Amino acid sequence: MTQNIFYYIINKLTFIFINTMPFTWNENYSVGVKTFDDQHKRYIDLANQIDVLSMQAGVNQEKILMSLIEFANYAALHFSSEETYFETYKFPEQELHVAEHNRYRETIKEFLAKAQGPNADVKKIAHELSDFAVDWLLRHVISMDKHYTDFFHERGIK
Repeated sequence: MTQNIFYYIINKLTFIFINTMPFTWNENYSVGVKTFDDQHKRYIDLANQIDVLSMQAGVNQEKILMSLIEFANYAALHFSSEETYFETYKFPEQELHVAEHNRYRETIKEFLAKAQGPNADVKKIAHELSDFAVDWLLRHVISMDKHYTDFFHERGIK
């Protein structure tokens, strides 16, 4: 766990201070369940795409807004996938985990509402959402998702 936190901190500091390259996945963030790891990778790719769009000159605001919506939909798909596994296999930390997902869902709704508001600075909001999303995922993987690794492995899910 300490090693994972160390990698998270180093990677986040690199992302914040250099910010010339997108956040990159590494195996320290793996939860040991291929379906979820693949979804986490796609989530990071989408967040990185939003960040790149937010820094491009002359990019259409509508294109950014559509990317934000695609991202929110993908996060919802991922949460639904995890929550289906939790329910099917009776994961004991399901309630706590789903509550964390619900807090995230509310925050993303707030970002989308701000982005769709009159005179919204969609590029700024997109950059903020991207930073929030990557930071949230990494904290969530380390503090919550890693809790289900052994549980699912014991049930033959890898």
